[in-house]
Amino acid sequence: MSQKQEWLYIDQAGQQVGPIAADQIHAYVNAGHITAESQVWTEGMEAWLPANQIDGFIPQQTPQINLGTQSALTSVAASPTNPYAAPVAAATAQEGGEYPIPAVNKINIRLYISCLLVGIGLIIVGTILIGSSAARAGEESGSIALPIIIMVIGYIGVLVSSIIQLMAIYRAWAILKPGGGTLSPGMAVGLLFIPFFGPIWIIIVLCKLPDQWNSIMSKYTNTTAAPRLSLGIALCAILIPVIGYILWMQQVAKAINFLVSARLMPGSQQQQQPASPGGIVLH
Repeated sequence: MSQKQEWLYIDQAGQQVGPIAADQIHAYVNAGHITAESQVWTEGMEAWLPANQIDGFIPQQTPQINLGTQSALTSVAASPTNPYAAPVAAATAQEGGEYPIPAVNKINIRLYISCLLVGIGLIIVGTILIGSSAARAGEESGSIALPIIIMVIGYIGVLVSSIIQLMAIYRAWAILKPGGGTLSPGMAVGLLFIPFFGPIWIIIVLCKLPDQWNSIMSKYTNTTAAPRLSLGIALCAILIPVIGYILWMQQVAKAINFLVSARLMPGSQQQQQPASPGGIVLH
């Protein structure tokens, strides 16, 4: 549309208005005098045309998306049939309705217990063998190679169990996020690696989790049957090494796995949402 053109238009009363300079057209559009359906004409046109058929006459506007449409777009974006859809705002929980369980994977509690107990056992065995080798006078230095290998394997087992425990903490807080959990999953895990502060932070993370979990799970139709978490078990994990860890992990894994199964049940509105890509999948 040339800035030198002058235009005529038909108003809502059917009256011809104009001529109007091209640089004033947008002011008339913004004021509502000219709409997309208004008939317009300028010199050189063979007939009157609706304004929306004239290039540059009606400014393009970004559509407003209400919450209902936004929720529908969330489902479409997450659909396996549309893996390249642009991300949209995550669903938020509405008390009394169905809880939007995030897409997380289950926790393999058997793998956790096996890695922890076998790892600790191998570390103890390796330490005993190294001690007995050192006590033998004139023993060759190569004799401690096997005990060291045993200990390294043991430490790897303990490391794997620690990673699974961090995953459980991350996933538990990720599940609570749509319901208003006060800690983000990244914060819950990330601050554990701060020197000196980490041991204090793990106490905060474990003790906050039962109260918020139980409160949020009781508010929604599809989570009322979810296993509850115990503050006493959380304290056991803090005060009693190994045994406390196992008791806490059994309880948290049961709760997380229940919600993962509930999300994948037939009829669930969220069963088509895939789990978050990346990371280690522990079924």
